[in-house]
Amino acid sequence: MTETPPEPTPTPKPSSRPDLISVIALAVSVFALAIGAWQTRLMQSQARASVWPYLAIGYTYSNNVDSNGFIWTIDNNGVGPARVQSVTVSLDDKPVRNWDEMIAALGMRERTSTATTSFAGAVIPPNTNRETTVAALRVHGRELAALFKDAIPRFKMDICYCSVYDDCWVAHWQRWQVDPVDRCTTDGTQFEQ
Repeated sequence: MTETPPEPTPTPKPSSRPDLISVIALAVSVFALAIGAWQTRLMQSQARASVWPYLAIGYTYSNNVDSNGFIWTIDNNGVGPARVQSVTVSLDDKPVRNWDEMIAALGMRERTSTATTSFAGAVIPPNTNRETTVAALRVHGRELAALFKDAIPRFKMDICYCSVYDDCWVAHWQRWQVDPVDRCTTDGTQFEQ
């Protein structure tokens, strides 16, 4: 008797279903990774914004008082501390190193009553919920206060400052716009108060 060999059973065709599931799982994983990276970047931006300092340089003037007639002010209107890195001041585009040089350049020969605050290298806290204005210079005499008031267009002050994340900006005298910079430099004549 001859036995007939059994007929070969057809090999099952591999199902494409597991491949499809694998591709879908990979796509979902990549999508989740992208969302996680985006959220991390968003959180970093929010953290930087939550400590953003914003310095404004200005003045107050009163011509009918003998004290505090002219006050050169620096305000941090941001929400984080400002670390002052460098300060430059000039009169008629000529740099000055301190307030005494400025007063002499304005033509005041007699020593008058002034009060100054050192802020180069200082950390200026934000004005949030409290008054933290720095009075860089207080002029008490009416004559000198008037000289400062009249010379306002001739002044220039630049303060380079950084946040706690080392993001840096330059604030300018009588300009409400600050300029972002990579880092603060100490080029030129530094103002020492």
